[in-house]
Amino acid sequence: MYLIKNVVIPVSKEIDLKEVLAKKLRTRSIEKIQVLRRSLDARKKNNLKFNYTILTELSAKFLKNPDVLEYKNPEPYIQIQRQLSNKNPFIIGAGPTGLFAALSLVENGFQPFIFERGDKIENRIKRVSDFWQKGILDEESNVQFGEGGAGTFSDGKLTSHKSDYYTNQVTKYLIKFGADQKISYEALPHLGTDGLRKIVINIRKYLEDKGCKFFWRNKLENLNIENDQITSVRINGKEYNPEAVILAIGNSARDTFEMLSNKIEMESKPFAVGFRIEHSQGFINEAFYGDKNDFNITGPATYRLTAQEGKRGIYSFCMCPGGSVIPASSQKNGLVLNGMSFQKRNNEFANSAIVVTVNETDYGQGILAGMEFQRKIEKKCFKVDIPYFAPAQKAFDFLNNETNDSVPTTSYLPGIISSDLNSIFPPGITKTLKTGLNSFEKRIPGFTGKGILLAPETRTSSPVRILRNKETFKSATVSNLYPIGEGSGYAGGIMSSAADGYKLGCLFY
Repeated sequence: MYLIKNVVIPVSKEIDLKEVLAKKLRTRSIEKIQVLRRSLDARKKNNLKFNYTILTELSAKFLKNPDVLEYKNPEPYIQIQRQLSNKNPFIIGAGPTGLFAALSLVENGFQPFIFERGDKIENRIKRVSDFWQKGILDEESNVQFGEGGAGTFSDGKLTSHKSDYYTNQVTKYLIKFGADQKISYEALPHLGTDGLRKIVINIRKYLEDKGCKFFWRNKLENLNIENDQITSVRINGKEYNPEAVILAIGNSARDTFEMLSNKIEMESKPFAVGFRIEHSQGFINEAFYGDKNDFNITGPATYRLTAQEGKRGIYSFCMCPGGSVIPASSQKNGLVLNGMSFQKRNNEFANSAIVVTVNETDYGQGILAGMEFQRKIEKKCFKVDIPYFAPAQKAFDFLNNETNDSVPTTSYLPGIISSDLNSIFPPGITKTLKTGLNSFEKRIPGFTGKGILLAPETRTSSPVRILRNKETFKSATVSNLYPIGEGSGYAGGIMSSAADGYKLGCLFY
């Protein structure tokens, strides 16, 4: 097989890819093709183009063309490490990491028990709805905790490295359980929160049919460790004696981090904090793609922006076209925001996090110092008299240290309160965020003039890393504990989390 790059076609054209490819290679015909990747080139407004990477069979003579490369399918590279005598390893967490660890283990004949502190999706949706509409927060089942993990209430982005065998296995499973085939080749695939929920439910039913057991509203409370090995675990007050414990917690499992911090080897790790910025989707469409496009073909415009101040990076993160800003708290008396959109991405607003990297120089030393830094910001943004209302400010006013009693309508519920966001973060972080926003304004006129900032965005990634062996995935200090996924500090987002879980399952026989 050969890989052909840079097969470029105007968005507005109806095309025959085989014909275009034959013309590009100056050959008579192409019999069979597979689209490996399709990206949107929006460098020239109103002149958008799709750029395809295609696989096909060719003779070696075409290798003289710089856009033609030999292609080899990605190969597995995880080596089996351990035989388990018990067919029921414990998985703590039913997010993407835990679910794909279970799928991989099932392939190898296991029937894992999966413990999740939150609810299954059907009940979780009700809990989240009560939070958004009535301000009733369930600290165990919410936007962060429950079946499907935090991604269940997100845009469902599937950012990945398609050259990796395990990522491709994840993609195949997602398609098997309901995703559109196009996620296998789109450069920026997404499922939407509604699409992801359906897929997760289908995965659960499949795992149950294979003999797996789910335990909902079951929280890990303690590990008993003797001679560098877990001898028992306590979950909801009950003691168990698993042979292997797979730790697939999310990045918001603060009580679990606290419990683990004096039992196993962990370290603090950098993450990012900032705001969410919201615009009308119409402005984003015109600013990035132009005003003469068929958005039914391209979908609403997306963006990714980066800037630098010294050694510190500022960047957009988790951009949600046609989406909403949502409250995503998991602890009472604290506020954290996230972005969410449905598969159609047809809301009138677009939002993205604008964040700056932080490390020990910002939050101090100590395993849990970053976590406490997050918590402090979230408490500062919480207002007791109007719980879970989001502090908000026009981006232009934030840059110019001006306050305004009125802030335009946003997608955020339950509501916003006009605030001076200059007081949220330490001065150095605020200054860096302003540097980034000013840079983005120069590149995209109106980005700050038409943008509304809402605070805070703090849960971009885990503030800790649970140390593990690179080959065996074992905890650095506990021989039958396997920390995986985003909460353990080894992934960021749905795809990398799922792939990390899938790799784990390949280690056992």
